[in-house]
Amino acid sequence: MSDYQLNRVLYEKARAHKMVDSIGPDELADYELTAEERAALAEGDLEALFRLGANPYLIRRVFRHKFAV
Repeated sequence: MSDYQLNRVLYEKARAHKMVDSIGPDELADYELTAEERAALAEGDLEALFRLGANPYLIRRVFRHKFAV
């Protein structure tokens, strides 16, 4: 699918100020995502999300607790 849907998921989580380990299948039901995109979100796989076209800023906002700061 397009990276638009992937970024939309992350944008909506970031906008709601949600910090998560992963994003479950029930939360992804309304999005047109590939199996690989769904798996990356479900696993919280930051490298895969970036490789799939997710915006690094949105990845950082949603999964910020996974970054050592």
